[in-house]
Amino acid sequence: MNEKCTDCGSTRIIERYREGTIVCSDCGLVIDQIIDSRSEVTTHITNNGEKIARTGAPVTVLRADMGLSTEIGYHNRDANGGKISVLTRDRLRRLRWLNSRTSKSEVRNLRVALRELKRMSSTLELSQNTSSTASMYYRKALKAKLIRGRSINSMVAAAIYLAARQHNFPVVIKDLEENSQVDKKVIARCMRVYMQELNIKPERSTPESMIPRLASELDITPETKNEALKILRETRNNRLDVGKSPMSIAAAAIYLACLRTGERRTQQMVAKIAKTTPVTLRNRYREISEALTIDVEVKRGAAATPVYFKKPFED
Repeated sequence: MNEKCTDCGSTRIIERYREGTIVCSDCGLVIDQIIDSRSEVTTHITNNGEKIARTGAPVTVLRADMGLSTEIGYHNRDANGGKISVLTRDRLRRLRWLNSRTSKSEVRNLRVALRELKRMSSTLELSQNTSSTASMYYRKALKAKLIRGRSINSMVAAAIYLAARQHNFPVVIKDLEENSQVDKKVIARCMRVYMQELNIKPERSTPESMIPRLASELDITPETKNEALKILRETRNNRLDVGKSPMSIAAAAIYLACLRTGERRTQQMVAKIAKTTPVTLRNRYREISEALTIDVEVKRGAAATPVYFKKPFED
């Protein structure tokens, strides 16, 4: 393949058809998904002597055993649907317990970590590619013995944040702090471990990637969203976003766009959604408005009450 990894620049790209992903063999980044339109087949012989093949469940990095292990069912019935004896049921219970145990500490660690990763991915509504990349980062850290002496939750949160930045997904550290119950300073420290020890170089977050999240949670119209993107383009051309938090710049652009279009939102509302403070929001939008000579009127009191415009196709 001539494709290059967007993370490390390696050309060693491999296609995992059973997992359905295109992955960098050097850093483990999940680049894209493979959609296999072929029919499923397993190997068995029909009554006519015809040989048919059929695949099983796909391999996934979101399971500790990669989805290759077997499980004993809990139905407690035989092949004909009849009830089994008490002695057989006790034996099956013992076999299930033995089958669920493992002597390898790495597998036990992965089970706990991937369970937490799936929970946080569901809460943050991460994509499958982002979750898979976070899982690959954690597996590499576990293999390099970087988890020892650090909590599983903090390392999982750091892996999710790095994967989200790699896939340009709008996640900030405060989101992970709230969902993982781990201090953001600890998460940042674990991020540096990943970056230094595993040579992971995540992409820089952009304010443009934060706009859809803010627009959705603030329930603003597409016109206001497009106006915010226009302000962001002018902000970048004037290099006003250098050294600033992408989320704070995006929040300031959204607030200025709301003032321009008349679809008002309070500073407290925007700051709360952006996980920042009203003081930071005021500083950012004043810097942008003065540099771009945007004439806005900030209303006070009852005049600052939020205004929601009716969207098309709504009664």
